[in-house]
Amino acid sequence: NFPATFSSLSLFIGVTFYSFQIYCDFSGYSNIACGLAQMMGFDFPWNFRTPYFSRNFSEFWTRWHISLSSWLRDYLYISLGGNRGGVLFTYRNLMLTMLIGGLWHGAKWTFVFWGFLHGSYLVIQRLIAPPLSTIETKMRLPKWFISAYSMLFVYMFTCFAWIFFRANDFGSAWQIISKII
Repeated sequence: NFPATFSSLSLFIGVTFYSFQIYCDFSGYSNIACGLAQMMGFDFPWNFRTPYFSRNFSEFWTRWHISLSSWLRDYLYISLGGNRGGVLFTYRNLMLTMLIGGLWHGAKWTFVFWGFLHGSYLVIQRLIAPPLSTIETKMRLPKWFISAYSMLFVYMFTCFAWIFFRANDFGSAWQIISKII
């Protein structure tokens, strides 16, 4: 509640631990629901598949809260036109889907901004993927190194977005970010 009272290291650790808290909360109750459903004879698909090991943001959204991600894809992104209609429409559809996904979490501007960040991540990923692939090929980096670097990159930017998801308001979020930096 009072980020200015904490040290940079404490805030950094807090943001990192929050990423695990939110994962364990969502994944935990989803696993409980799947287990209870199995006890009653129903077979529900798993809702989380190690999302923090994703190598890009598209992959993250196929592994994080899969039921919500699938719903957003099927009923928003595809209904808006998906990737039909050209690159600009695809970017618009990605951004609108993630903005609405942020709003779905609550009627706070910090949630909408969280959605904006993830929409931006998805758009930027599509923009830089081809030149980045060329650079990686020319540098002849080992695949394990590229995967590890990509996972760390996605995790760090996901944690950055979690700051806005968790913060009470923009002022608190900016205090956390500026204090960490």
